[in-house]
Amino acid sequence: MRPGEAPLPAAPSLALDSALGGMPPLGSMDPTASRPPVTRATIAHAGFQLWLLNIIVGTLVGSLWLFRLPEGLSPWVRLYVPVALISSVAILGILPATFFGLAHRFIKRPNGIGFLQAGTGALFLGLLYTDTVVYQILRYHFNGAVLNVAFTEGSGDAVHLGSKVWVTATSVIGALTLLQFAFWRWRLHRIALRQARGEKQRVFLRPAVLCLAVFMPAIAIDKSLYAMASLTGDRELLYAARPLPGPKPRLGHLIDLLRDGRQDIHGLLAKVSLGGEPGQKFTYPKSRPSIAADGRRPNFLVVVLDSWRKDAFTEELTPNLFERSQRARTFQDHKSGGNGTRFGLFTMLYGLHGSYWFRALENGTTPVLIDTLQALDYDIRVFSAASMQFPEFRSTAWAGLDHEQITDQFLRADGQPVSRRADIKDRLVADAYAEWMVERQVRQDTRPYFAFILLDSPHQPYYNPGGPHKPALKDRLEYIELGSTTEEPALSELRTKVHNTYKNCVLYADGVAESILTEAGRVDEGPAANEDGTVVLVTGDHGEEFYENGFWGHTSNYTPEQIDVPLFLYGPGIEPGQEMRPTSHLDVSASLLELLGADPAGHSGYFQGVSLFRPLPAYRERVVAGYADVGLLTEAGIFMMPLRAGNDEHWVFDEDWKPMPGMDALFTQHQETLLQMVEQCQDFLEPMP
Repeated sequence: MRPGEAPLPAAPSLALDSALGGMPPLGSMDPTASRPPVTRATIAHAGFQLWLLNIIVGTLVGSLWLFRLPEGLSPWVRLYVPVALISSVAILGILPATFFGLAHRFIKRPNGIGFLQAGTGALFLGLLYTDTVVYQILRYHFNGAVLNVAFTEGSGDAVHLGSKVWVTATSVIGALTLLQFAFWRWRLHRIALRQARGEKQRVFLRPAVLCLAVFMPAIAIDKSLYAMASLTGDRELLYAARPLPGPKPRLGHLIDLLRDGRQDIHGLLAKVSLGGEPGQKFTYPKSRPSIAADGRRPNFLVVVLDSWRKDAFTEELTPNLFERSQRARTFQDHKSGGNGTRFGLFTMLYGLHGSYWFRALENGTTPVLIDTLQALDYDIRVFSAASMQFPEFRSTAWAGLDHEQITDQFLRADGQPVSRRADIKDRLVADAYAEWMVERQVRQDTRPYFAFILLDSPHQPYYNPGGPHKPALKDRLEYIELGSTTEEPALSELRTKVHNTYKNCVLYADGVAESILTEAGRVDEGPAANEDGTVVLVTGDHGEEFYENGFWGHTSNYTPEQIDVPLFLYGPGIEPGQEMRPTSHLDVSASLLELLGADPAGHSGYFQGVSLFRPLPAYRERVVAGYADVGLLTEAGIFMMPLRAGNDEHWVFDEDWKPMPGMDALFTQHQETLLQMVEQCQDFLEPMP
């Protein structure tokens, strides 16, 4: 006890204290007793040492972020990385430190303080480890995309963690809490003994010493070197720091000032938010198509297979769709508009770059394609095996539809879902479409229809009833195994199993899609057929990666595995054949409106693509989008820029997602093209004051 410090008053025993060994009333002991007195200062020191333990263990856990550091780093960057790792974990540790302080301030019983601090530390380590798993799978940390999955209704259809994950997480955090509480009690006793003997705490365990001698210098060195690298374009250090979470002093917006006011693409990209700012006015559409009253009114049937990548469109994996494509117009060099469902479908339905998604969501803006079809009295229906709440299409593309026009829930009589398995729901989607066709015939509904169908079985966790591709996963994908398997030969074995499971899913979805297209053909051949026929479009919303470039799934890069998708069209007025020139999901919506008679000359007011039915350019750069960035696909490489200014550096990668040498020179060489992309991403946004 420090001189002049009063001991804590005795407190009544708690059940928790008794269950965990109890503690004699505080202040009731003297220095000669077997247990020394415990004061608030003693408890504070024990809490700090517990926090320090979490930082040390957290740094070891955080080293998993560095498992794919590039080879051949210079010696000084290799020295920088561990310092930056300590800095990152220490900064992240501010949050649990805050909770430690609150527990010490407001809880009176010592064991209550220790147990809450132990639980906080366990949760901190659990979340830190989870972040390393997320990073190993997707190469990004807990960010807006992860939080969007966690808190958006309907996200369970996209990400199925399963009971094993939750049981494991609960058990591990529970065990860590007990271990940390035991450590806290041990340190509390040792600290109290030293104080009772009149000894000071060891210098290297004093909070002020550690903060001033270790943590603050590490943070200062880390941030100073990163800031300098950001200004000088030291790509080696910037790339080595990418795996580490936490704030980074990106000073690219100062580049123009440091270059005597000369503005170039580097300074511009560091300052512009390609996705706009919250609250910025969304000016889409600037105009609307003029449709002749006596024009053609074909049905439109759009079938999307989730996560259907280009090389999964083969006679072996999709025999039915492949056979139909032989009589269709097939686009061989086709890209999705993004690496996730929201951006792939957004670009297809709106004809805008995916960078506009957040402004459309913020304003509840509906696409011109759907608005026009509604104005023409089309019978519009959406059938989806995945919830249209996630991504938020009920608040965007389908915001103008009535609830009964969207079928994305399949419930039992008691109101519970029939199943969470995507393969079962895919079949229910096909049945719902067929029932709707029958209902239209019974009602003698002669209106043309627009049907949008999303089949979900090729999406993780790859539910399917089994198939010929083996070895495959026994049941479904387990994310813990996916994120923790990084070494050979286990990695290759897992890749084979996961990819074969995906192939079985695609094969199954092909059969479901065929039943839908067969039903559409049956109606077209019957007495209730639309005299203008049915235009059928079949595609994928995005691709899927199986660690070809060090990633799993999608939403993480713009490699061909994640954005190259099949697309074919057939119907009246569409010439069959193979189109080899470059196309994009961006081209779909206005091309469908052209089939209704829309004048292509007015496209610029509501459309940023090119027509699929007119002469296509032999080469074009294509813009793609993700949750936090925008990509520009060029012959020189894949340029990647953050959606929000200052959220990341700008990069150039090759198709294997390796950083390109001479990035700054590439940005300068392609300045004109990049400026055009910036203008396109700002075209439907009112300038900020």
